[in-house]
Amino acid sequence: MNNASFPLNIVTPAKIVKKDITYIRVKDETGFFGILKGHANFLTVLAPSLVYYTDSSGKEIFLAIDEGLLSVREGTVTITSKEVFESDDAEKLAEIIDNTLAKRDKSEMAFREMFEGIERSFMEKTIKLVKGRA
Repeated sequence: MNNASFPLNIVTPAKIVKKDITYIRVKDETGFFGILKGHANFLTVLAPSLVYYTDSSGKEIFLAIDEGLLSVREGTVTITSKEVFESDDAEKLAEIIDNTLAKRDKSEMAFREMFEGIERSFMEKTIKLVKGRA
């Protein structure tokens, strides 16, 4: 760890990854902002976005974050998200995101359609019950 570095924890349901970084640029609802060593304690809700950090060797690494929380506590930055994709190649990362999100979107669409059908059926039965009482 060099003098300008600080820890970054990336927490997803699948894993916890620890990094040693010197800078991170992220996005919340107010826009993009950067964090350096010594940043005040902080908590914000992350917007889905492509962000990056600089590791302790000076290499930029890109992250695609699907919403989540970012906290800075006692000098440690923690990103907690449902999914985080990482690559040092932005084009490769975009490809990973497209492939992953396309598959997820199909499964989420099927789930939403099923849920909407259940909800519609429930509402129809409720209306019949209410009309039957009147």
